[in-house]
This record gives sequence, C-alpha cells and structure tokens, in this order.
Amino acid sequence: SVSDVVRRFNGVVLKDYGGIGGLKTVAVRGMGAEHTAISYDGIMVSNVLSGQVDIGRFALDNISSISLSISQSDDIYQTAKAFGSAGVLNLETATGSFGLFNPVLDYSQKISNKFAISANGSWQRADGNYPFKQENDKLLPNRKRKNSDVDIFRTEINLFNDFGTGGNLRTKLYYFDSERGLPGNVTLGDDYAAERLWDKNFFAQLVYNKRFDAKWKFKTQAKYDYTYTRYVLDELSNIKTNRYKQHEIYSSSTLLYSINNNFAASIAEDLSYNTLNNEMANFADNLPYPKRYNSLTALAGQYRSDKLTITTSLLATYISEKVKNNSSNNIYKRLTPTISGSLQPFEGTDLRLRASYKELFRIPTFTELYYSSISKKLNPELARQVNLGVTWIGSIPNSRISYINASVDVYHNNVKDKIIIIPYPFMASSTNLGKVRIKGLDVKLSSNIILNDKIDINLNGSYSFMEALDITDPTDSKTYKNQIQYTPKHSGSASIDVNNPWINFSYSIIAAGKRYFNIQNIKDNRIDGYSDHSLSLYKKLKIKSYNCYIQGNILNIWNNNYDVIAYYPMPGRSFKITAGFSF
Repeated sequence: SVSDVVRRFNGVVLKDYGGIGGLKTVAVRGMGAEHTAISYDGIMVSNVLSGQVDIGRFALDNISSISLSISQSDDIYQTAKAFGSAGVLNLETATGSFGLFNPVLDYSQKISNKFAISANGSWQRADGNYPFKQENDKLLPNRKRKNSDVDIFRTEINLFNDFGTGGNLRTKLYYFDSERGLPGNVTLGDDYAAERLWDKNFFAQLVYNKRFDAKWKFKTQAKYDYTYTRYVLDELSNIKTNRYKQHEIYSSSTLLYSINNNFAASIAEDLSYNTLNNEMANFADNLPYPKRYNSLTALAGQYRSDKLTITTSLLATYISEKVKNNSSNNIYKRLTPTISGSLQPFEGTDLRLRASYKELFRIPTFTELYYSSISKKLNPELARQVNLGVTWIGSIPNSRISYINASVDVYHNNVKDKIIIIPYPFMASSTNLGKVRIKGLDVKLSSNIILNDKIDINLNGSYSFMEALDITDPTDSKTYKNQIQYTPKHSGSASIDVNNPWINFSYSIIAAGKRYFNIQNIKDNRIDGYSDHSLSLYKKLKIKSYNCYIQGNILNIWNNNYDVIAYYPMPGRSFKITAGFSF
C-alpha cells in the first residue's frame, strides 16, 4: 500500500489506527501531518475539516512513482502551497488475509498522437477482524478486532491532450466511496466498538502546461473538490450522527522565466475558497459553518551551475475566515522566507553538501478550532527549520558493487505555539504547546551487488533519530524537556531484494522505538517499540500475448500485535496473494 511505502522514508512518522481500514496520516520531522502536503499528479489534496489527508484512500496499483521532498525542493516550478509545506509527498499516476478481496482494473488507450485516455477502478473489501493478544487482560486475553471492516470503491479517469505548440492539458476525474468500521481503542475487559464512517469524495482537476519559448514556461491548475462524510456513534443504540459537506475551489498558476543557463525565477499564485456545512449531534443550535478565502503568493529565484545550486523563495500568506454566529472574523497574514543551497566541492566525485533554512506558518484547522463543547482559542503555528546534509553516490572499482548511495542529514527545528494533535480515529483534539525544539539525524544507505549476469542484490537501510522536546515552561518538572506525543526518538528500516530469472525475493524490516501518548514521559503513558518483518516473492510470466505476474506476501512474520497509536493494535501475521495480467 501507499502507507507501506511511506513508512520507509527517513524522518517520517506514520500514524496508523490499525487494520486494513485504519486511517493513516504522515508527518515529517516532528512537524505534524498538517504540515505535509499530498500532491496527486501535481495538484494538492486537501481536507479542510481536519487538515490531515488519509493516505490510505490511495491505491498503489496505478501509482508510477512516490517521492518525498523534505524542507526546500530545488524545483521552483511548483505551486505556492508546496513552498509553504514542511514536506511534500508526491504521488504520480501512470498514463489477503482477514477476508481481504481487492480486484483492480486498469485501461489505457492512445487514441491518436495528440490524445490518450486511461481509466482505473478498484474495489476493496475486508472484514478486518484479525486476532490479537492482550496479555494483561485476564477477562479477554485472546480476542479478535471488532468493527474493523472496510468496503472501498475508487475510480479515476485521465485524459491527456497534446496541442503541440499550444501546450498540453491533463484532466482527471476521481471518485472515492467507502464505508468502514472504526474499531475503537482496546481497553481491559471491553471489546465493544460501534463507530461507523462513510466517506464520499469527488474531484475534477485540470493541469495545463505551455512552453512559450526556451525562456518562458507557464502552468495553470484548477480543481473542484467535494467531500461528504457521515459519522455514526452507536453507544448501545443511543445513535448519534454527524454529517459534513466540504467544498473547495482551488486554482494555481506558476510562471517560470529562465534568464540564462544559470539563473531562473518564478512566481506562483494559489487561490482557494473552502466551505464546511455540518449537522452535528448536540451542536445544532450553534454550528460555525466556516468559510475560508486563501491566498498564497510565492516568489522564487535560483542559481544553478555544475557545482553549485542556490534556491531562495518568499511566501506571502493571506487568509480571511468568516464564521456564522461569530462576529469577530479572523484574518491571518505572514511572510515566510526560505533559502537552500547544494555544492559539489570536488571534481570527479559525486559528493554534494547541502544546507537550508525555512520558515513555516500554519493556522488551525476547522476541527482544531470549532468542534468542541467549549469555545477554543488556538494560536497559529510558526516554525523555523535548519538542515545540513551530505550525499555521495559512487562505486567501488573492480568489485561486484555497482553503486553505493549514502546520505546524512542533521536538522534543528524551533516551533512556537506548536499545535499538538491528540489522535482519535475520526475527530482528534488539539492544544498549543508554547515552544518545541526538535533535533534530528537522518541516515540512508543503499547499494547494488551484482553476483553474476543473472542475479543481483539490492540493499537498503535507513535510520532516524528525532528528539522533539517541550521546552515551554522550565518550572514545570512534569513536562519540561519531555518528548512530544507519538514521536519515537529512534526509527528505521532495512530491506534486501534478490533479483533473478526465477523468483524475485524481498525481505524488509521496519522498526520504531518507544513513544508516549501523553506529554508526560512516564511509564503509564509509554507505547513500547516494535519491529515489523515482511517477506515477498514475485514472479513474472509470459503466456502467449499476456504479461502475467503473481506475488505472495507474508506480513508481520513474527506476529507482533504492536501499537502505533495507543490501544489500537496492528494486525499480526497475515498472508496476501496478488495476481495480475496485461495485454
């Protein structure tokens, strides 16, 4: 799945509420999921309600590449929203056990030299009732996860038009429809769970690219997004229902001017209008019905030579918010600069040094501000990030090692009024922490070893150290210099892939150290560390004119019922078989 891929990136914290249908959000370097932008074929995916995008809604089947940019990217031909994010997860599409069934159909057709169409559809259903153990529960030590079923249908249609000198246009229509159970947290002697969640999401997006000449490039994007959510809490048949309807109109235009071979400049303007209509149990008389007008303007410049790249940008944020039953509407304004550089200090070797400084500004989401029985006041979050890194790509002459890729990054973040999210499957709670200091180290190593002309081995390993401390009040002995919630100090992954003409083999490990689900780092709030081991076998077949494949996976080989989120155990050992063919 997409979340399985993301877990292998450095500096990433993935919050997974357990099971096939559990919500999954991604944060980078302790900055929170709201600071991570999700780009789907170049246009940002948004959730105006919570600010967090569930990456579990995306199917891996039609994804051609997944990449993660942390801090400042060297690409200045991008949207203004990308400039204002701590990280951008880029998803680019191509032109089991526990009762899992997941058929996929993909169709692509080149109509002419200037027009192509593709369509993708998938259906996933699973009961999700996996077994797990809770050794300290004498009443229910062996049980199955309840209310963890999913029924998901997703489809999209892509149209690509090439107008020659007139540019090109890409159109995407996307529809997602799901019903899932929210299994609830695991408590001693209690396995009752009856929360249900229905999601419907439709969006239509256009991306138009035009190159005027060797110096000028223009890109404009437009998107309409509609999301319907229904949440039902059945507390022993005292049913409570909430309904939400989100609308977003979004546009982005970027103009790139290449002054010469070394200098380039760009300007990007993002405009969006968001509304939220809701029907909430116990809130009928004073619902906020918020509306937001959002303007992001980014000016960027870049110098690039064979050895040196310097990129700088300035982002202007202006947000106007209007709320029903609230006479004091909010306006947020901020300028945030960024500068980064990379240097190749020596000839003849692919060694690069890099450094960056970036400021980030985030206002609270609708969920964080309005959905509480008490009127909540949250301050916007301001972060300052510094990163130093080195990357080397090379090989060892006269050896079987065809390449080695190594990178090391150290970073330091200072966050004022950090918005801390207290996770919950549907609606999280939140609070401000006055000051948070984040220090970290990311290390990554990959290599390819050629044994002979038929067999080669890929090795990959990564390690992250992240110290994210609450330094708000030195006089508060209970919380001062405590690690913030759900942030492990140590995490990493490793994999070995053996490629051969017979059956490809892959073994991978993902691990994370202990975390705390409360700001007080005491034993009662601790979540133990874990490691998750998986094995995969893959075989390609050619049958007449058909290209076929079959893949078998054993997930969580050692059957560890670990928690990513407190009291939401992940599935133990499971098996999955995938088969497909194309013609």
